[in-house]
Amino acid sequence: MQVAPLSDKHLGELQLATERALQQWAKDVFAPAAIVSSMERVLLFLRQNGGASKQARQVASLAFIIGEQVVQLGEWKWMSVSEDGSLNPAIVSPDGARACLVVDVVTLLVAGEAKGSLTALVRACVENEGHPLVVPV
Repeated sequence: MQVAPLSDKHLGELQLATERALQQWAKDVFAPAAIVSSMERVLLFLRQNGGASKQARQVASLAFIIGEQVVQLGEWKWMSVSEDGSLNPAIVSPDGARACLVVDVVTLLVAGEAKGSLTALVRACVENEGHPLVVPV
């Protein structure tokens, strides 16, 4: 895996997309744990209403929200993580040893190709526990 910093431009776009999604799905929710709980309902809605490919924009927004909660709760940081060096926003653990490719992970969860919950994923990241959707870098 190749890990690289995101540019200020990309970080700004990521922040703007996250803020818009939060306004849409968690308007009056501010605590990270409550936001994650709200996003479980969004995940269920996306699973039941067309899947990941039909709703790519919503999947990305949900992924950015979840990633930002891990950043807030667990001091992870936004980076670009990919096999080929292409731009792929992901979150990287404070020690730089693990990454969660949040868009890929949420896509798998929405499509039903991966089992588990967003709550369990966030908990594993924050508590520095192993999780099948968190990869070494």
